[in-house]
Amino acid sequence: MTSQILFICRGNLCRSPMAMAILRHRLAGGADAPHVRVESAGYYDWAPFPREAHPFARRAVEQLCGADLLSDHIARRWSPEMVQRATSVVVAEEWMRADFPVDRVKTMRELGGETGDVDDPYGSDYPAYVDCACLIARLLEAGMHKLGVR
Repeated sequence: MTSQILFICRGNLCRSPMAMAILRHRLAGGADAPHVRVESAGYYDWAPFPREAHPFARRAVEQLCGADLLSDHIARRWSPEMVQRATSVVVAEEWMRADFPVDRVKTMRELGGETGDVDDPYGSDYPAYVDCACLIARLLEAGMHKLGVR
């Protein structure tokens, strides 16, 4: 069985792409890798202007994972089809969960057994992005079993 994990944040520029890249990196080469599809999306649609991952998000992931895993990322808005395919929808902020199936949605903080939001680093300095990426990595590591992966 294939797991499909969809990360959602506001703009798909920072938190959800970082979560996607970190989880893909964590799974790479492992037994679960061929059976897990990881995507990210945002609430806002940047069309007709494609938006890349924020440069600080790219650098933070590179610092954490050793490679620029977001070099090809283009922000996109979530669609009902994406949600329908997803076995798990992971949102950055508590208010976002209302738009998704209650049995398949979790917050990033919930993965780590916590409550609250993962604050958006957009507009902050580079260390804030590193802190955010490290927080996301910690929450993902703690919540792998909640996503059905090891």
